[in-house]
Amino acid sequence: MKRLFLVFCLAYVCGTSTHGCSCGASHGEVQKLIESVVNVIVVDPEVSSGGDKQELPNGTGFIISEDGWIATNAHVVEDAAKVKVILHDGSEYPVQVVRIDRQSDIALLKVDCPPSMPYVRFADSDAAEVGEGVIAIGNPFGFGMTVTSGIVSYKGRNLSGQLNELGAGGGMVSYIQTDAAINYGNSGGPLFNSRGEVVGMITVFFSDGMHNTGINFAIPSNTLKAVVQELRDNGKIQRSWLGISGSPLSKKVARALGLGKQYGCVVVKVEPNSPASAAGIEIGDILVALNEIAISEKTNLDFLLSSQPIGKVISLRVFRKKTTITLNVAVGARNDADLYRDIAEVTEKRDIPYRKIDGMDIGVSNLTPELRKSFDIPNPIKGVLVAYSGDSGLSVGDVIMTINQEDVVSIEDFQTKAKKLANDPLIIKNKEVAFYVYFSQNHRSDYTVIPYSAGYIPKVNKAPVPDPTGKRKSFWEKFGNEMKEIKNQWLRI
Repeated sequence: MKRLFLVFCLAYVCGTSTHGCSCGASHGEVQKLIESVVNVIVVDPEVSSGGDKQELPNGTGFIISEDGWIATNAHVVEDAAKVKVILHDGSEYPVQVVRIDRQSDIALLKVDCPPSMPYVRFADSDAAEVGEGVIAIGNPFGFGMTVTSGIVSYKGRNLSGQLNELGAGGGMVSYIQTDAAINYGNSGGPLFNSRGEVVGMITVFFSDGMHNTGINFAIPSNTLKAVVQELRDNGKIQRSWLGISGSPLSKKVARALGLGKQYGCVVVKVEPNSPASAAGIEIGDILVALNEIAISEKTNLDFLLSSQPIGKVISLRVFRKKTTITLNVAVGARNDADLYRDIAEVTEKRDIPYRKIDGMDIGVSNLTPELRKSFDIPNPIKGVLVAYSGDSGLSVGDVIMTINQEDVVSIEDFQTKAKKLANDPLIIKNKEVAFYVYFSQNHRSDYTVIPYSAGYIPKVNKAPVPDPTGKRKSFWEKFGNEMKEIKNQWLRI
């Protein structure tokens, strides 16, 4: 067996060293692919207005047509004061047009480069197979064109939850995962298959702060082709729109609600005057199927909903108040105004009188108009305000809307329903209860599970004094600015 393994290793090394990379492409073919890749250089907007302009080797791109259109990531160029590209031969060209779709993290650049420049061919990413060889070409750390190889590790990866901290791009894409080594500066670079076709665009990687972990992600070429074509033709993207946002329902929450293995996604937001609102979908509904296709905790709901044909009527199976119903929704077209929403900061917090709740380390207060204004809570949100969070995992200012899918309207109502939990066999068995909560810091609603034990007495009786500045911590403030202090983080590159 050892001898056979050695022979295999020697054959592999010889094959890759004499004929090409491990993905199957020859050296000559790889060189042609390199000629279609460019370095993307941006001018730092913070220093461009005065003094010397600081040029940063921000990322990578690749030529997609003979008339000078180049694809890259939106996050590479969206804040640039000026952009230019450097071709493989060192020649530089200013970018004349930038078209950006932040939702997919794709940007389209236009330059006047020589017509003889090679451009890429796109693969059918749906036909890509897990285990097939791929190569990534990019500009890591500004070193210039660098080629690495690996395989397709997974298809259809949902990163919407992990990428929330980094902004847009997570929800509208189901990613290809690869172990081809990538680093800062590879963003926007191509991922090629063995036939020299682009199967994806490198976008994000998972790092422990010190090493390349081999867990890297690319936007599939089919998504890329569709976005690029619409950006070229119309300058913007028109997506289907239902007017809802969802969050995967964890196994823990599903168990607490008695759903078993039917996890689904919970509706965390319903836009007013939207197709979903007209169809009767409500915040807190749990979507368990779309057109009879099951929705699981791994489903990228934003991507699934945004890819439905505009004008089509789809059926959504919904779990609401321990009953399953089916609702028909006519898919609408999404406007630019629907894509973004400013998040207001809480500017003032103070000590709030509260009542302790039996069985939980939590204290709540009635939601008064003054508290609504203080924590910027919209009028449609109803429930009780968390004034003491204890070990619940909630924050002061959050609003508990339901307890085990039963609406909460006041402290007394909440206390009465909490006492009933002591006789609920499911609660006694799991020692946890499912809340539907409006999180005031990020203006989203979702389910969460709180530890429950009959007769539990909170350890602290005084509400903590919140941060008087009311500032929300940024991603980097939260996890530290030094790379050596960052552990297990998702990073755009």
